[in-house]
Amino acid sequence: MNGQRAVTVAATVFVYVVTTLFLLEILSSLVYHDRNEYGTRRKRIVKQWDMQSKPRKKADIPYLNTNQPFKYDSEKSYILDSLLQKLLKTHDRPGDDYYGFNLTRSDEILVTRDVIDERSDECKNRNFNYASLPTLSVVTPFHNEALTPLLRHVHAILSRTPPQLLMEIILVDDNSTFSYLGEDLQEYFRILDSRIRILRNKERKGLILSRLQGEEEARGEVVVFLDAHMEVCEGWAEPLLERIKNRPAIVVQAYITPIDVNTLALKTDDNVKYRGGFGWDMRYMWFPQPLYVNQFLENDWEPFPTPVLQGSCIAVRKSYFNAVGRFDPGLKIWGGEQFDLSFNVWMTGGKIETVPCSKVGHIFKDNKYSFGSEDKIYTITKNRLRVAEIWMDEFKHIVRSAVMGTHFPGRSEADFRSHFPFFTEAELKSMQDRKALRKKHNSKSFAWFLKTLMPEHKIPSREDVNSGEIRNVRTKHSFFIFEDGYIGTKGNEGGEAILVPDNTFALDKYGRLKYEDRCVGYGEWNLLVIKECPSKVGEKGFMPWTYDNNQLITFHQSMYLCATQAKSRIPIHTGQTVVQLQMCDEQNDDQRWMFMFTYG
Repeated sequence: MNGQRAVTVAATVFVYVVTTLFLLEILSSLVYHDRNEYGTRRKRIVKQWDMQSKPRKKADIPYLNTNQPFKYDSEKSYILDSLLQKLLKTHDRPGDDYYGFNLTRSDEILVTRDVIDERSDECKNRNFNYASLPTLSVVTPFHNEALTPLLRHVHAILSRTPPQLLMEIILVDDNSTFSYLGEDLQEYFRILDSRIRILRNKERKGLILSRLQGEEEARGEVVVFLDAHMEVCEGWAEPLLERIKNRPAIVVQAYITPIDVNTLALKTDDNVKYRGGFGWDMRYMWFPQPLYVNQFLENDWEPFPTPVLQGSCIAVRKSYFNAVGRFDPGLKIWGGEQFDLSFNVWMTGGKIETVPCSKVGHIFKDNKYSFGSEDKIYTITKNRLRVAEIWMDEFKHIVRSAVMGTHFPGRSEADFRSHFPFFTEAELKSMQDRKALRKKHNSKSFAWFLKTLMPEHKIPSREDVNSGEIRNVRTKHSFFIFEDGYIGTKGNEGGEAILVPDNTFALDKYGRLKYEDRCVGYGEWNLLVIKECPSKVGEKGFMPWTYDNNQLITFHQSMYLCATQAKSRIPIHTGQTVVQLQMCDEQNDDQRWMFMFTYG
């Protein structure tokens, strides 16, 4: 009896021990930070996905009518999420102000988020012969980039690009100093997909040289240059590659849609209303899509010619990019490379297009990153002057004068003029080398570029002191001309980066406020109106203007009066906003105006 009881007790203990060990094993597998299990699973997953993620040969690509998006299972998601939590919790980062957008909100959003596809049905329903499309390499430089937008950038490329077309993603780390962009990030991308490569610069080279470095390493037939705070949308790649496929000399870009800096919302239903161009101070500017372009387009989603690339999403066949001369390696850090490539391509017989069916989101933020030994203003200004010197022929003096007259916030005019960029002998020689390349390619003149691609762009006179749109400081509304010649103001829905050529005025050194070959005078009720210019300065009817402290001032009826934005309560344009001469008042913001360009 005692022996039977002993056997029963022993069996119970054995069952208890086995059950306990089994439960402990289950519990340990559920522990989030069990390093041994995590390490074992990570090694197994790395080996598995290293084998599965290798690019396929072009000969193995089948004909497909639909995308086959990149996917990974729950086990891989577990590992990646563990690494993401480690990156977010164990690495310090600056505050949101440093990055120029709401990074806290970005960190709350999935790095694998879905984006509603709001493209037109014409774009969504297109079929592509994937076997005939060229493969692509994405090149994305980054320097102290925010973590979650960078991860979202990579995840979007992987999930929204057909895998048989995506050869690789090349990330060029331009000497970042934040720890979260180091080994832990490298591990994350290694597990995510073996097609992701990180090149590490040992010293700061800047966006332009980093792009060139990535392009040298690229193996795809087409290289797409992207910014690290961009998020590609569904169906972004195929329309770009289709356009490049049968055109040997073309550069294309996606239609860039903004990602809200506060909410990180990304909308893809924007209608294309503008195309890229340049201001005379070499700022990138948007121009309303002209009628002579629209009348040749069959629909709103058809690719259209674009004078100047926006710069953040550029797709080009690798062989053509090298044949045309690549980006100018003499441009430093950031700024001007899209102008250089655009002028180069157009003037050497190529073509640049925007492809509306390709949508890519972009966080438009202030750039606070280091520009090396010189400050941001100096570096960007020098790049712009270099582009003008190489490509803009007799128009380069306008650029130099406009840059000299540019007002930079927080920097006095005297300080800027005393520190105006100059070129070393080596830099002058490198510019001559680029000019020799231009001559070798038998490039057309910049006058041809303006006449052919931007005939609406107003060319300032050497006598002009200010030109461009005249915007009210308070309302941001600009001068425009009613059909009867009177001057009113209206808003510009595109913001300050839009230049409307029809609203371009100029103030010359003689004091004439001009619109094309006519002058601004006054009519009934002292309203400003367009009139014939006097044949000579000082004759009867001549109305001299001065521009001082943001006020447009004229001497009229023995007193100084200022151009004032006002709501009309008279029989002329009743209820509309007009410009009227009123007594000058420095406290009246309706009398404060800004010209788009000032010439030094």
